[in-house]
Amino acid sequence: MGLPLTLASLLEDGLRRFPPSEAALEQAIARTEDALMPQIPALRAHPHLRLDCSDAVLQPLAGLLGLPEQPEQLLDIEQVERAFNQVAQVAAGLPARAAGLPEHPGFVAALLVLRELMHHLGSGQLRLLQPPHR
Repeated sequence: MGLPLTLASLLEDGLRRFPPSEAALEQAIARTEDALMPQIPALRAHPHLRLDCSDAVLQPLAGLLGLPEQPEQLLDIEQVERAFNQVAQVAAGLPARAAGLPEHPGFVAALLVLRELMHHLGSGQLRLLQPPHR
């Protein structure tokens, strides 16, 4: 199942700048919700739906949360929300380094989509995997 949304389109529509502005975050959240909401009933119909992510752009997430480096991390929605709140604080003016936030627009876009997906699915866990070696 594909979404009518890409990280590249979120970056093009306002998240390309780091740190993002509060308005850019709000616009990206609204756009992501618009893309996700029609898909949520179908996704919820899968009782064993598991969120796995091995995208290299999200690899700093575990470190941001102060978790030890492991080949696989299980993160819950509260941890993802905590990381996203750090993004929101940086958008509001906190220096990114003070928050420990990776200064990478792609990380912000991917975290935003992940947060919205977990929030609207009510999904409890994300399995963050090391990206495959190329």
